[in-house]
Amino acid sequence: MTVEEELIKILRDFFINNRNPRCTKYPLNEDLLKLANQHDVGILVSDSMELDKNGRLVNRIIKQKYKQKYLENLKKFEPIKKILEDLCIDYVITKGIYAAQAAYLDESYRRSNDLDVLIKRSDYSKVRGVLLENGYIQGVFRENDNSIQQYTRQQELFYLTFTQQSPPFLKMTGNSLVPVINLDINFHIYWHDEDDKWNIDELIKNFQLFDYKGYVIKTFQDEYMLLHMCLHMYYDMNSVYMIHKEHTYRLKYFVDIYGFIQTKKDSISWKELEAICRKYQVEKYIMYIFYYTAKVFDDNTILTFMNLDIPDVTFLNHLGLDNEEGYEWKESFWERLFCKDKSMLEKYFSPDVKLKIHNELLLEGVKELPY
Repeated sequence: MTVEEELIKILRDFFINNRNPRCTKYPLNEDLLKLANQHDVGILVSDSMELDKNGRLVNRIIKQKYKQKYLENLKKFEPIKKILEDLCIDYVITKGIYAAQAAYLDESYRRSNDLDVLIKRSDYSKVRGVLLENGYIQGVFRENDNSIQQYTRQQELFYLTFTQQSPPFLKMTGNSLVPVINLDINFHIYWHDEDDKWNIDELIKNFQLFDYKGYVIKTFQDEYMLLHMCLHMYYDMNSVYMIHKEHTYRLKYFVDIYGFIQTKKDSISWKELEAICRKYQVEKYIMYIFYYTAKVFDDNTILTFMNLDIPDVTFLNHLGLDNEEGYEWKESFWERLFCKDKSMLEKYFSPDVKLKIHNELLLEGVKELPY
């Protein structure tokens, strides 16, 4: 059995064992752990292995850090939430802690990067002002001196012009375990907003209240949460820009989706989700994600929950978003999933495309360029 096959087996066993990685113990395998870390499932996999005392201690510390970051993000958002509500600014927090608890049952198995807040683009100026007044800085965290380097106006304009989000808002916490937290303001759950079928004001109203350790937030209803998770995953797997920036075929995404479905399959209204997909004309993107998730976990039952067609082979092997130049993968799904570096992409993109991405990365402030 290859290391890739072993990794897939461990992830499948995670769900067979009701998401308790300690039910089946695997021998310690450093190559397997390295691969698992590349796919952002390292803690889940290492907890499935026979670790020594030091290894178990390291795992506990990392899991504590992951939980603490979820908590710190919500703790720092609490006063922001109250101000937004006083100003009658609608928002919804998407993915994050709610999706992590549903997918893994224990959120400490999923690394937390940021708090994703969805608002109307027209409210951005007010929300930005609120965040800056409350100590947030738009920038990047520098670990070497434990500080935040503020973005330039050019970098801010890059985000606002070329993406569906603002530059990230960071804030120091005073907590040595989690020194900085990250809040992302999003304006859409789709990759371009030219189509008038999307009404963000209407979308945001599909929320439920979720209580995490006493912090009550608005988060998407389950049908809309799964919709956004799938669209976000499709974007990361198919955006030419994203796949250049950081090869974004990661098993973490499949665990997120499959775990969420397993927990929510009896409570989600699949007919409602199907209707939502048809309303926003995103059926092929959602079923693309369902198809490959079913492949990873060898479970075709999830393909029967909605009366939606699986996309044809051409679409399943397509690379590139609707508003980008398109390509056809020559490699199989497993080959591109376990690609070790960006060399596989070299033959697909012309010098002009590479130069365009190079310039966009410079505008974003990325220092290590792929070419």
